[in-house]
Amino acid sequence: MGIQIAGLMVITLAILVLTLMSQVAVTSELETTGAATQTIDTTGNRARTNMEFVDTSAAVGDLTVELKNTGFTSVFDFAQMVFIVEYLDSSDNQIITSLTYTTGALANNEWKRTSITPDDFQPSAWDPSENIVLDAQLSPVQKAGTLAAITISTPNGVAAISSFGADGFFWFIDAPDISLATTGSWRDIDLSSFAPTGISGAVVEIINTGTTGTQSGLVRGKEDTRDYMSDVLYEEIEDETHRWQIVKVDSNGLIQGYIENTQVDFKLQGYTLGSDPSFFSVPSDITPPTSNQWTTVDV
Repeated sequence: MGIQIAGLMVITLAILVLTLMSQVAVTSELETTGAATQTIDTTGNRARTNMEFVDTSAAVGDLTVELKNTGFTSVFDFAQMVFIVEYLDSSDNQIITSLTYTTGALANNEWKRTSITPDDFQPSAWDPSENIVLDAQLSPVQKAGTLAAITISTPNGVAAISSFGADGFFWFIDAPDISLATTGSWRDIDLSSFAPTGISGAVVEIINTGTTGTQSGLVRGKEDTRDYMSDVLYEEIEDETHRWQIVKVDSNGLIQGYIENTQVDFKLQGYTLGSDPSFFSVPSDITPPTSNQWTTVDV
């Protein structure tokens, strides 16, 4: 009888051991399967994610980039994106900065999501085929005339790389008024309170705000000695019309203007930075010698 009981205990113990081993094996297999599934999901998500740069513009300390979602996944958590810039400062120091995401006003070395277009499918999410605009503020500022690198990565690690330079045209959303109060003479116009230090050119809109009568007005570079207003009839602007000029800005941020009447206003629509475009201190006269026909002009 004792031998039978002992045998039953051995068999019971063996069954318990086999049951535990089976449970451990099943649990391990489930965990392995779960990890493999998660890896496949992550890999698939990355494979379906893509973006490309549409446009990049940089002014002194300011950077704006536009990207298009060219993949098949949406981006929701912008705080998990990575925004890295690499550039030279004015002292030729190599700057590599990972910018911090913000939803408020930009501070130094921060970036924010400014807009998503068209943003119809899932509002505030960056969906496939939509464009996103990101604004950033850099400190120290980039050295003029140099190229910089920018890397932007989605939360799942898919990155796009581009370059930018602080050269070219830059535009105001609301054009500052730089109108003159004195008529009949060339007057300095100081742009330093409206545009960054080191601008090379100014884009000026000249407007005859009057409702009757023609009036004359013109801007020129501070270094330009040509007297375009020796006869005010040369620069007439009809009432309620305007003219555009792009002129060189001197190292102190100055240009000059001349108005015949205070109804002629000047608006600073934009400015240029760097060596592209270039400006003559005194523009050459390339007026065609023949009137009333197309004439080849050799510049």
